[in-house]
Amino acid sequence: MKNSFLWVGVFVLPTLAISQSVYDSGFSYVHNKVKDRKVVPWPFLKEADVMFVKRVERIIDIREKQNQVMGYPPNPLATIIYDAVKNGQIAPYENDEMSSEMSINKFLSLGTDSQFIEVVTDPNDPSFTTTELMVDPFNAAERIKKYRVVEDWIFDKTRSQYYVRIVSIAPQYEMRLGGVNLGWQDLCMLKYYSKDEKDLRHLLVDKMVFNRQTNSPELSYDDWFEQRLFSSYIIKTSNQNDSYIKNQTEFKDNGTEALIEAERKQRELQEREENLYED
Repeated sequence: MKNSFLWVGVFVLPTLAISQSVYDSGFSYVHNKVKDRKVVPWPFLKEADVMFVKRVERIIDIREKQNQVMGYPPNPLATIIYDAVKNGQIAPYENDEMSSEMSINKFLSLGTDSQFIEVVTDPNDPSFTTTELMVDPFNAAERIKKYRVVEDWIFDKTRSQYYVRIVSIAPQYEMRLGGVNLGWQDLCMLKYYSKDEKDLRHLLVDKMVFNRQTNSPELSYDDWFEQRLFSSYIIKTSNQNDSYIKNQTEFKDNGTEALIEAERKQRELQEREENLYED
């Protein structure tokens, strides 16, 4: 009997040693929870059931503490999206209506950084120089720091449920020309969810986002957006002038007041939700 246990040990222990040496993406065991994920479709929504809808735009800044996981170096969201567009997995669009698709050549030309430098033309006399324009290639992980999110807040009276459905997302970068900062610009507009599956949800459903609670990669970027784990601030709600908060007369020259107004808009949406449930 003892010999039987010894033989079992001879075969089992090496097997365990081999299994523990198998690494998948740097981990000591195979992870399939995120890789095998499929997009969970949104519930069908009839127009007749919509009691209330509000179009909202907000900014997610990955430099905020809660959002810093979106820039996790081994798997930054910016690189995932940029490479997917470059490889034709998802289509970039010119505007919010997503009525005009952007060409790949134009997409790849955006975001390049340029600066003027002085170049010595005469090695014997450093005073003879010429000004040349140097163009640096676009690095998505370093340059994309914000995302403009367009979403609809919808109340379904049949289910008595409030939905927040993201419509589109625009990666943003600081545009620079000749060393001059021209402010934040949309790189392109991307569909968040669509029938043709060439959208962000189908792209991100099996892409891991860093989980602060555990190193087990059980959280995908699709979870991140669908569960609204990000922090953000409102820059616009639908209004008769179709204007952003910062461009409205009373907030145009006061950034602090604009942020306070953004918080008020957020509270207004949440209070409306509570009032709808009470009614």
